Amino acid sequence: MKKLIIILSILLFTFLLKSQIIEDWTPSVALTDSSSFNSNPAIIVMQDELFMFYEKGPVGVRQIWWKKISDPMSEEQMLIGGYPEVDYRNPQILVNGFLIFECNIFENYDLFGVKFDESGLVGDSFRLTNTEYDENSFFGNTYYSYMCCWESEGNIIAATAQYSQDTLEFTDLEIVVSENCFDPICKNNYIAWRKVENNESHIYYSRKTYPLYQWSDPDTVIKTNDNTNLSLSTTVPELEGGYNLCWEAADKIYFSDTWGPNIQISTPEIPGIENYYEPSAFHLILLTESIPELYTFTGEAGSDRDIYIIDNMFSGEVLNITEDTLINKKPRLFSGRIDWPYYEIFNIWQTEIDGFDVLFESHALYMATGGIDEDELFQLYISPNPVGDNQNIVINSSENILVNAVQVYSVAGDLILEKNFNSQSHQYEIDLNKNLPGVYFIKIQTSRGETVRKLIKI
Repeated sequence: MKKLIIILSILLFTFLLKSQIIEDWTPSVALTDSSSFNSNPAIIVMQDELFMFYEKGPVGVRQIWWKKISDPMSEEQMLIGGYPEVDYRNPQILVNGFLIFECNIFENYDLFGVKFDESGLVGDSFRLTNTEYDENSFFGNTYYSYMCCWESEGNIIAATAQYSQDTLEFTDLEIVVSENCFDPICKNNYIAWRKVENNESHIYYSRKTYPLYQWSDPDTVIKTNDNTNLSLSTTVPELEGGYNLCWEAADKIYFSDTWGPNIQISTPEIPGIENYYEPSAFHLILLTESIPELYTFTGEAGSDRDIYIIDNMFSGEVLNITEDTLINKKPRLFSGRIDWPYYEIFNIWQTEIDGFDVLFESHALYMATGGIDEDELFQLYISPNPVGDNQNIVINSSENILVNAVQVYSVAGDLILEKNFNSQSHQYEIDLNKNLPGVYFIKIQTSRGETVRKLIKI
């Protein structure tokens, strides 16, 4: 494995990355066999083990399988499927042990859900939608709830997921935009999608605004070229950029770092690489203030396609993590296990072998730096931890530290709660009673710096 160092001629300034890799990207490892098609992975951490859900099957018929990828020798198991005429696809992990998938058991595709734990399914799957041909689903946290969006016959629909113990339902269904719209992605009250107009694919977005909490009129990010493969991540709150959106168009990678059309051609000019495909963005909110992202993409040289990683679109260091003579494609970045200040990140992609797609992975371990000095960390106390239902979390600080703000994140890095404090008190209270059990991370901004603590809700 080697590193390609590229100095971009358009680089005007250099950001300071406040995180560092302490274990570099590992050599690629196959996660599935080469006797069937494997695609669309999604991963989750349960009981400190890492599980992957994915599509598996012959052409035209797919089931949803899973395996423990923290143990490469563990066996694959079919989670959902078994009916030869039914197609199960696009597994999406929402939160708290719920998996959402698409299924055409009633002829048109609908969205279904199922509860799972580290031993397998918990109960039967249940139907979530019953509109025309529901597909291309995508899920993201909002500040106050869990939002999902999907395409239905060219319309983009959004809804809120409401939980009970072993099931969930979609409420507040809204048509965000209609006619010729495809491939929605969403995060934190923001949806972007493709709209086909005059035989071209343009990118639009909408967001929920306050105080009316309604979707804004669709606005244009870009109206040129055949734009595909959207990927979305959030910036850190201090940057006020809102969202980072990247996509592919005309074999190049484009990038927008604001709410509106601040567009840049961001593809690094890698020697020997002719075309660039399938970008995926991943935010490092818990690690850094200045660079909120990792990016991965496919670079093509002749008949070969390799997977590349770059720390941010304006840096000069690009890493090839495949370097083989195979066709590698569709990389995705995921959060693995987190034990602050250590943050595990996985890249999973598809590789063509013997006529089938095999899932491969590489991962790296990051460590956050900066923030409050180690000798001051003991002066912040969070109790109770673990926290139960109907209990508030109290942060106590010493006399020389004032807490200014607190953000609470899911293990996927999504912001689920934010609270500002304007008090000379040294006791601060936050409420997580609306959130289900699981692992969370509290970012505490103080008069002496900031730190992140791990919190478990039981």
